[in-house]
Amino acid sequence: HPKAKVFMTHGGIHGIYEGICNGVPMLMFPLFGDQIDNVPRMVHRGVAETLSIYDVTSQKLVAALKKMVQDKSYKENMVTLSQLNQDQPVAPLDLAVFWTEFVMRHQGAQHLRVAAHDLNWFQYHSLDIFCFLAVVLLTVLWVLLKCCSCCARRCLRIGKMKK
Repeated sequence: HPKAKVFMTHGGIHGIYEGICNGVPMLMFPLFGDQIDNVPRMVHRGVAETLSIYDVTSQKLVAALKKMVQDKSYKENMVTLSQLNQDQPVAPLDLAVFWTEFVMRHQGAQHLRVAAHDLNWFQYHSLDIFCFLAVVLLTVLWVLLKCCSCCARRCLRIGKMKK
């Protein structure tokens, strides 16, 4: 909304892009995943504040919102970041049109095709790597087990010989 002063978000990448595109400072509540890494980056840039969802109170929430609304540096930093993000040499629609026409001109642009299309499902999901690592791990465990059993037999033999 054009009158939004602060955008409250969990700090996911799409929410961050939404805040940046609209030039609205963010109050962030990171929960998991990329959010834990994203939030400090935005706080460092001076466009966001963070609160823990686990110990937030109405007083903390109101204080953070007041701070962000009254301190104009949050808005100024976000507008600067928004301008940087939107400053592109080619408009996104023109870029989409170019690439669509490019693919049509080059009959599907096979030279840009990802090599993953040539892999079978076993390789694509890295099952060959997992199987190899499992065989190596099992071999190491088997050798370790044989070494331990050999050492145990020797210790038992030496113990019987002393008696």
